[in-house]
Amino acid sequence: MVPAMQVDLSRTVEVLNWNRRIFSVLGIWPPSIDDRIFSFFFVYLTIHCCLEYAELIEYIDDLEYVVANLTENTILTMILFKIGAYRFNAKQLREVLEDIEDDFTNTKYKTTEERLAFFEYNVTSKRFIKIGVPLIFVAAFLYYLRPLTGQLSASKSHAENTSAVYVMPYRTRFFFEITELRTYVLVYVCQVPIVLLGTLGYTGTDCLLVTLILHVCGQLSVLSHRVKEVTTSPLGYRHVIRELVTNHLRLIRLVNILDSAFNLLLLQQLLAITIILCMVGYNIIANSEDGQEAHLFTYLLYASSMLLQHFSYCLIGECLINESMNFSYAFYDCNWYEVPPKYLKLFLVCMSRSQRPLVLTAGRYYVFSLQSFTDVVKTSITYLSVLRTFL
Repeated sequence: MVPAMQVDLSRTVEVLNWNRRIFSVLGIWPPSIDDRIFSFFFVYLTIHCCLEYAELIEYIDDLEYVVANLTENTILTMILFKIGAYRFNAKQLREVLEDIEDDFTNTKYKTTEERLAFFEYNVTSKRFIKIGVPLIFVAAFLYYLRPLTGQLSASKSHAENTSAVYVMPYRTRFFFEITELRTYVLVYVCQVPIVLLGTLGYTGTDCLLVTLILHVCGQLSVLSHRVKEVTTSPLGYRHVIRELVTNHLRLIRLVNILDSAFNLLLLQQLLAITIILCMVGYNIIANSEDGQEAHLFTYLLYASSMLLQHFSYCLIGECLINESMNFSYAFYDCNWYEVPPKYLKLFLVCMSRSQRPLVLTAGRYYVFSLQSFTDVVKTSITYLSVLRTFL
């Protein structure tokens, strides 16, 4: 908890600067899109995914190999859709960023309690970036280095034709034979961008959505404190109530924009994360039984990264629901009966609308919350038990 007297919002804008640096590397920062950088990464990742699917089709009869291929290919396909969705929705995101620009100034807040309410959610966004990005980078980098750990597995495409097995970090199908070290090193190095895409394209893109939703939560918390001023503000009932209605409608609009832009993407991620957790769980069990500790640690880190990503969505969804309900309860806790009848219409607008909490959804039907997080984990474990009976 930050001491009340030390709350200074001059540095809270840092969280947006961190997001800008992450998105600028991929060329998809909404206020300044760079289509040349975006096109390079998008085409590169598209080709890579196609090569992985070609390898998948080649060994479609081997169920264990299919599981291994989908373990990595599913998440790369998710990244492809994510960066595409952020580029496609750049206009809406730019409008949201322009709308919240003034919220990072001290003059916007009237009391220390309001500043503290906003500051705490801002700190949570920073923590997610500090933990999520390094964790995903380490997981992606270790996965990339698997063939160099001494735990080389035989490559199906070359084991029958050559005694020297050159194992690539990803299960891609090439239309040429890798029979010499020089070619192997060149191809291996050419797959380095996957580590960057796996880090910034997967969790880096999540950082902005987490930041924006938590920003809305902070603003709702500020409004909950401001409801107390309805009967005590020297500016009068009309000014305070109209300000509450205007700000509440603004936050509803922001959430609707974000939900409309990303509900289909979140639905795709919801379905994929269930499958990924199932397959990663199988790889963890398989590597523990084979005694491959290096690969076991990599997959454990992989699973932790996936759980963190889904937990972050569920957490911000839970915060959004809670702050919406707290805003509703604030009206009942204030001295609403002292409000003159001619101003109660505006007052009732907020009271009636706040009965339905703001939510973050996947496909407009699945609501992200802590309860839904446990449901996904349970479903993944169920699928894992079924998968083990077939393999």
